[in-house]
Amino acid sequence: MLKLFLNYCVVLPLFILSCTSKVEKEEITSNIVHNKFGIQSVTPPKLLVTTDNNSEVINQFLQKNNIQKVGFINDVQFLDPNKPFTFSPLLLDRELTRAFPNTQESGIAYIDLEAPYLEYLMNANINSSEFKRSKKLFLEVLAYAKKARPNVKWGYYYVPFTTYWSRTKAFYDKDQRITEIIQNSDVLFPSIYIFYNKVNFSLENKSYLKENTEQVIRIAQKYNKKVYPLVMTRYHPSNASIGNETIAETDFRAYIATLKNTTYNGKSVDGIMLWNADGYSNHIQEPKLTQELKKSKQNFEQFYDQYLIEFISIMLEKK
Repeated sequence: MLKLFLNYCVVLPLFILSCTSKVEKEEITSNIVHNKFGIQSVTPPKLLVTTDNNSEVINQFLQKNNIQKVGFINDVQFLDPNKPFTFSPLLLDRELTRAFPNTQESGIAYIDLEAPYLEYLMNANINSSEFKRSKKLFLEVLAYAKKARPNVKWGYYYVPFTTYWSRTKAFYDKDQRITEIIQNSDVLFPSIYIFYNKVNFSLENKSYLKENTEQVIRIAQKYNKKVYPLVMTRYHPSNASIGNETIAETDFRAYIATLKNTTYNGKSVDGIMLWNADGYSNHIQEPKLTQELKKSKQNFEQFYDQYLIEFISIMLEKK
């Protein structure tokens, strides 16, 4: 996740707009996507969103379509800066109050707890101090959040783990390293972002999307949990050349359709969560967004409203 966004924004709900494209265009695009990716139709998963857009247009749009919002708490706001592997109850209470002011509030939320602790959970020797203390930290933060906001369903960002390059049984079996964390989580929030498109979107991403989706479903079934993969409308910022560029509409449609329709043992993902931080990107004048905004000849608020509506409309499609 992008730390600066999480420090800057307040989570707001985002809901789905009925698709406005013509039937003929939908059918043509659907045929291209299905032929190219070889996917079969299944029951559409629930759509969830985290965004920093709080315009009146979007808020009305959200309320009308009644789709559940996703909250979050961010590690930078609750970890003790003077004690590694430790969180501050006082700071965590403040962060929980920001996310869910009412202690009896219900909802769904992810905990963003990353470097270096997530890396230790994935790769450190399970007998090492780094692994044991990281696992303890994850379990303690989760337990505290669940006790403080008992009506919220909690999970961790990037749990279970996903990967672009190391798609092997050995990698996917790393869920066994964090069995207790998964078992104590209410829901799972793996990320399945797009990193590459050097030659051809389908060629570079088809197997990556399908294999990771299959595996997160497998793990969700194994632990009897609901799984909501995170997606973005932009290429992951870790890619120096295309990071933060908007994914082309046809490619985004294939991206979402693949996640929706991939199954494992007859089960699909329970939902897909769109994560978007363009408000923060505009605040820091991120170059790729600045270029898109200039090209649109709109003010940012108009651009942002239209941008989200267009992409969520694609997510709504039942193809």
